[in-house]
Amino acid sequence: RDDHTMGSSCRVMSSVSAKLNFVRRGADGAPPRINKTGRDDHTIETLTVDTVPTAIEDFRSWSSAPSVERNGFTLVHHDTSVDFEDLSQVEGTYYGEVEALCCKVLGCERAIVFDHTIRKVAASQGPSGVGVAARGSSVTAPVNRVHGDYTAQGGPKRVQAMSQPTASGSWVEPPLSEAQAEEIVKGRRYAIVNVWRSISRTAPVARMPLAMLDCSTTTPEDYFKVELIFEDRVGENYSVEPKSSHRWGFYSQMQFNEALLFQTFGSDSGNFTMHTAFDDPRTRAEDPRRESIEVRVLCIYPAEPTSKL
Repeated sequence: RDDHTMGSSCRVMSSVSAKLNFVRRGADGAPPRINKTGRDDHTIETLTVDTVPTAIEDFRSWSSAPSVERNGFTLVHHDTSVDFEDLSQVEGTYYGEVEALCCKVLGCERAIVFDHTIRKVAASQGPSGVGVAARGSSVTAPVNRVHGDYTAQGGPKRVQAMSQPTASGSWVEPPLSEAQAEEIVKGRRYAIVNVWRSISRTAPVARMPLAMLDCSTTTPEDYFKVELIFEDRVGENYSVEPKSSHRWGFYSQMQFNEALLFQTFGSDSGNFTMHTAFDDPRTRAEDPRRESIEVRVLCIYPAEPTSKL
């Protein structure tokens, strides 16, 4: 079974208090900036981070399983025989498996994988950085900062970028034509979804797991923009400040045959799922490193039927 929401036979853990890194909203209204140029230029970065003890629930304990529509995320059972050390299998087989999974679980008409990152994380690192790996290799840094991958303006820009060549190596040929990208952005319901899983067949995730903010506890006013300053462009993320009404959680001990789907942009919803790796204080020194893959997917939903007068 690969399309059913998980109940789970995993041991449910209690809520834990852990420290999360929150970007501070700019006092002058200007977006905080993160230096992604690779240059040691302290004038570029204006980021201030507050580390806040936060209650993090185990979503496995919920009586009703979370859904993408309501909460922004869901956990499903998903088997694969892919060797994640083999890039040709990841791109040639796993991409197709993830696209089929998104269509089944989310009901989209078409799903297009456009990027992935493999992480092999042994320890927490600084909150401002996002590791970049050469094609076919892995990143050792978790993203240890509360963030959402796309803003309301950034989602459409990402779709339009999928019709252009890329220097990042995300694709050899653009997955969309300019006309297709324009039609999706202007006339279709679409979403960008992250499919996250452990790639260790021997050890569940016990180190630097992924926490998510329940979207049903947020309001549009909670989100604010953070600018990512690259040499040739300015990207943008969302962030939120800590708030007592927000509900944070994670899926404990994620197994190899589980896939976590969370929406990072939706053209018709405010579900920009905030997430972050976090240092679980219950992690033991002997626990293995976290090995995971995150796959980013454009999900395109069926066109609305044209009404006949």
